[in-house]
Amino acid sequence: MRIGISLLNFRPGKIGGTETFLRELLAHLPSVTPGDSLVAIMDRDVAGALDTPGFERIVADRGGGAIVAGRILEALSPWRFRRLERLFSSARLDVALFPQQSVFPKHAPVRAVLTVVDVQHLIYPNHFGLFDRTFRPAIYPYSMERSERIVAISAHVRRTVVERCGIDPSKVVVVPLGFTPRGTSGVRPYEGIGCPYLYYPAFSHPHKNHETLLRTYASLKRSGAVPQKLVFTGGRTGHWKKIDRLIGELELRGDVIHLGLLSYGEVRRLYAGADAILFPTRYEGFGLPVLEAAEFGKKVVASRLEVFDEIGLPRQYQIDFADPEQLRAALALPGPTELEVRHWGWHDMADAYAALLREVAASPPSPA
Repeated sequence: MRIGISLLNFRPGKIGGTETFLRELLAHLPSVTPGDSLVAIMDRDVAGALDTPGFERIVADRGGGAIVAGRILEALSPWRFRRLERLFSSARLDVALFPQQSVFPKHAPVRAVLTVVDVQHLIYPNHFGLFDRTFRPAIYPYSMERSERIVAISAHVRRTVVERCGIDPSKVVVVPLGFTPRGTSGVRPYEGIGCPYLYYPAFSHPHKNHETLLRTYASLKRSGAVPQKLVFTGGRTGHWKKIDRLIGELELRGDVIHLGLLSYGEVRRLYAGADAILFPTRYEGFGLPVLEAAEFGKKVVASRLEVFDEIGLPRQYQIDFADPEQLRAALALPGPTELEVRHWGWHDMADAYAALLREVAASPPSPA
């Protein structure tokens, strides 16, 4: 059987937890598909930046910029990226996984399985600019309808897809993200800060809710309730300018440190050295950073979200970050935070994907 995975939407260093998911899936699929041929389809820029041992590589002759432009044109107009359609046709795939929310090219001649990591635009449209509010509704519903099966990364995402997108529940299966602890004994705490700190790893997207955390932190800082500095990491999006202005208005320049986009190894060192790890996010499809942080035996304090219940974060560590007293009380709780749910490893996740892809390839095609 020839199983394809489309990496045409993959942009290393720009997609946060989705990149972790994709890299782990690529790393583990070869070990759970003996006898099958794995094919990775990518643009030439990704081909130069990503190793895919165990995969046959089919590389588009266009770079990432041309691919992105074509993806937008396909979503918003009748134009078709026929060159990529021919690329899929030449691969002679039995089935293909599209792991990043959309089937691209739209008319790829292959049976499709789609991974949905979030449908946040249906819940918080104000978190998105005009482009995303136009692009997502143009391509996501089509991709869900066109796919033979949909993989939701959590029961929370599955429920949202079924209830808000009108998708047949029998078509949507939950395959949670995996997590395989690497062990912490050899991880040296981060030494570049030189004082106690609270840590929040996240791209500066609006839903990550940095502003609410900053206002609450400033209130606790003024009252002397928190001696620690506040450390951020992650890519700075266009929204960072607003966050940075707020840091100045709250007179927190000496207390807030942003270290930028770091390697996962450096993030683990920051987990190891933190007094507590904070996740004030308004929306998550899964919550992988909570699992990563809990591995280090630290206190983990997060927002009250359905998905955090699902991954087993005890309710006493879920708070309203707009209330300084709740954050103060949570930081005073005894640690460490222990999750109440046992999670799959990355190998288990890859095995579930392999089984689903084989099932789709072997089943009769869905009616047009």
